[in-house]
Amino acid sequence: MKRYISILTIFAVVLIFGFNTSCETLEVENKNLPDMERVLNTPEDVKQVVGGAFQAYWDAIKTYNIGMTADVAADHSTASWGNFAWQDMSWEPRQAWNNDPAYGEASLSEDVYYGLNAVISQVSDPIVLIQDGMEIGPGGEDNQMILATAHLIRGLSFGQIGLSFDKAMIPRVEEAEEASVYLANLEFQPWNVVIEEAIVELEKAIEIADANEFAWPESTVPGVTLSNTYISQLASSYAARFLALGARTKAQNDDMSWTDKYSWADVLTFTNNGITADFAPTGNGLPWNGGSWYDLNIKYLRQPGWGRVDIRIISMMDSEQPVRYPTDDAGLPTAELPPNAGEAVNAVDGRIDTDFQYLASNNFNGARGAWHFSHYRHSRYDDPPTTSSEGYGMGESIGPLFELRVYDNELMKAEAMVRANSDYAGAAGILNDAANPRKARGGLDDVDAAEEDVLNAIYYERLIELFHNGYLIAFCETRRNDDLQYGTPLHFPVPGKELMALQMDLYTYGGVDNADGENTSTGGDWIKDEYHFDPSW
Repeated sequence: MKRYISILTIFAVVLIFGFNTSCETLEVENKNLPDMERVLNTPEDVKQVVGGAFQAYWDAIKTYNIGMTADVAADHSTASWGNFAWQDMSWEPRQAWNNDPAYGEASLSEDVYYGLNAVISQVSDPIVLIQDGMEIGPGGEDNQMILATAHLIRGLSFGQIGLSFDKAMIPRVEEAEEASVYLANLEFQPWNVVIEEAIVELEKAIEIADANEFAWPESTVPGVTLSNTYISQLASSYAARFLALGARTKAQNDDMSWTDKYSWADVLTFTNNGITADFAPTGNGLPWNGGSWYDLNIKYLRQPGWGRVDIRIISMMDSEQPVRYPTDDAGLPTAELPPNAGEAVNAVDGRIDTDFQYLASNNFNGARGAWHFSHYRHSRYDDPPTTSSEGYGMGESIGPLFELRVYDNELMKAEAMVRANSDYAGAAGILNDAANPRKARGGLDDVDAAEEDVLNAIYYERLIELFHNGYLIAFCETRRNDDLQYGTPLHFPVPGKELMALQMDLYTYGGVDNADGENTSTGGDWIKDEYHFDPSW
């Protein structure tokens, strides 16, 4: 039996002892660390651990974390409150992310970082056990289901880490032998390598799922049928998502120059093999109401007293709305307010009436910057009604929780058609399909089969139709189009808590003085003429 040590155990080691991966290696083997044989005693234990990893992964990306912070930083939602680092990360001019572990909102990055790494550990150990001969189910009949699922979850976790952070460690199960050797070889890898590793893992899941027939019990992910076919499709769509959203700049995005292993042609292949049914687990309520499947990242972004829709998004739907709420030279609201909505709205997209609710007043503190103001909240998922006394439908996690939709897959396919093959007509065909939301729900005119028109329509659809669907979509979408405000971090640093445990220097990104186009945005041209101050950059 190989002496495999999971990354969760590694974190325990570094938090106790610490080591500097930049210039040192850890050569001490801790003989008190438990091996897998004492943690996963039986094949049934292994099966339960891997099946339970779906919810562990879900919890890591859906419990309060930087996903809700990034949505405000991307001017997709807006909120001036100090909660969830909203005020800090939406200040104008932009400020740096506070990466001090003593920061009151430090858990926002820590929880998703450690949560996803713990999930990687959870599914890595079973892979090694099967490699060493363990049989899951009679005669090992469930081995391939376990392996396909474990590689899927590893791929999802690496992918989300790669979208979120500038770098991460990559524990590869093939290298997991003696603990001391494993620890010595574990180093941080840059974000693009982490995303590439995610695709490798997802391709393994696809290969295994395509060659075997299996199905998880219906209770594994409520509302989702996890057959081998669906796991293959899900892995394909996620591989497309991580490739499509990975770029930190528009230049990197347009030709996918950030990776020399994959291209937009691969995105097209993945989407052609992608999901045909939404990945939308059925939410059963908030955790304090007894629920176990929920989405806390969108809860407060939807409630009118907390978060609202940034006026930039409304201005995309209504030509009379400004891209930024009118302020005076001090950043306070002016008497010249945006036009009222309702009958006065000058929008050609019917979703402004079905997906967004107009509110007559603002309850944000103008002294914190009236640029936060908005008269709209996202109301699409108010139904079905909630059993919670706190608020609104899906915001309280009742009903389907849309993480990856078929339409998302179709939009990525349309973009890949353009970027890989210059197939503008094919991409326009997807956008103009009467059955797709752009026409069926928005009632928009057909888009012309021209590159700029098609790409602009895809960008618009992803911000409007996919509102509050999926982890970090709006932030990544805004980032790869160079629309993050100047000085906004392009990704988050490794949490300060982890850096201190590794005896590494604290570092961070963000702030107009640090704008370099590599880790901190130099974009946001859409807003520069609307600032209440004269930008010096």
